[in-house]
Formats: sequence, structure tokens, C-alpha cells
Amino acid sequence: MSRLERHQKNQLTAKIVVFTVILLTVVYFVLTIGFKLLFSMSLFIAGVTNKTASTPLTKTSDLIGSVDINSIPNATNSATITVGGSVMNLNKVEFYIDDEKVKSVTLDASDTFSENIGDLNKGDNTVYIKAFSPDGQLQKQSMTFHVLYKPDKPKLDISQPADKMTTDKPDIVVQGTTDKETFVKINDSPAVVDANDSFDMDIQLKEGDNPITITATDIAGNTEIKTLTVTYQKD
Repeated sequence: MSRLERHQKNQLTAKIVVFTVILLTVVYFVLTIGFKLLFSMSLFIAGVTNKTASTPLTKTSDLIGSVDINSIPNATNSATITVGGSVMNLNKVEFYIDDEKVKSVTLDASDTFSENIGDLNKGDNTVYIKAFSPDGQLQKQSMTFHVLYKPDKPKLDISQPADKMTTDKPDIVVQGTTDKETFVKINDSPAVVDANDSFDMDIQLKEGDNPITITATDIAGNTEIKTLTVTYQKD
């Protein structure tokens, strides 16, 4: 056997030895550490699965509920008002006036409501709503609204002219006072009410009797009307 052939045979033998060592190492790893690692991973996955399954979701734990009032008067002359609104994921609705529950309804198949509630107290009232889920675990409260209950007519005092007066001038000034937040009309024309709750307006007169109607309407819808007559006679 030549020197070259012996060299090639030695190289082949060395490669076989190296491959055998690598193969034995891999087999050893799989039979020892690999099985343990695979077993540990299996236990971890099983533990996570069991943990997730052992935490049941309640009916309302992930629900988002809401209650809103979208229809309510700012002021009224009635002790009873109509309140309208909507709910989401809730069906029992309670109505409160000045922190006292005055009505409770259950919405069967609708997410909207329109209910008459009372009795309001004279003056300012706070109104809000509480709503509950069917199982009672979820509760929401609406914004609080202020409603003015004003059952009385507004003040309307006319300082001039005097009723049934006679004048030789073709125009006259109508003056008077009223309450705050009150709208005044004189013969169907709006009059300006100043910061002192006073108003005045020039009225053109025709010859003979001139009826003048003054109407005061407040924010609650109450109205007071006064009528007087001024006679215009030329010289």
C-alpha cells in the first residue's frame, strides 16, 4: 500500500470516529436532557391551560354598560316631567329627584325609555338615573341634571302709561318691570329686558282708542298678560 493510500485511509477513519462521537452525543442528549425538557414544557402548558380554565367569566365581568338622559326640561311649571334616554347592557332603571327614588321600571325588549316622573319640589331640583344589569352585578349612574320647578306666573308691573289715559301725542312709551329670565312682548313685538329687569318700548298710536297688550313669559312657560287702552286725540 502506497503512502497516499495510507493517508486517505487514515483521514476516512478519523471522519468515521468524529461522526460516531457526534451521533452518540446527540442520542445521549435526547435520552436524558431532551426528555426532561419536553416533559417540563408539557407540564407548563398544562398548568397554563388549567389556570385559564379555572377562572370562569361571569356574565357581566367584561360588559360595558351605560345610561344616558337625552331629553329633560331645564325648567317647568308642572310638578311632573318627562325624562327620556337610553341604556346599554342594562334593563332596570331607577329615577331619582333630590336623591330620592321616585320611580323604577324594567325595560323588557327596548334600550330606550321615556317616563313621567314627579313630584318636583318648588325651586331647583336635581334629577338623575341609576340603571342595573339583569343579574344586578353591573350598575351605572347618569349625569345629574338641574330642573327648575316654577308654578307661579312672572311679575308684570306697568309703570306707564295709565290705563284709559288720553294723550294728544302720536306715540307713547310703555315702561315696566318683570322677573329675571322672562321674555316680554308688547303688541306681539319683543321688548328688551335689561339687567334690572326693566323694559320700555315706544308705541305709535292711531287716532282714537289704542289697545296695548303686554305679555311676560318665563323660562318655565308661565305667562302673565296685561291689557290697557290709550286714547289718542289730536288738538
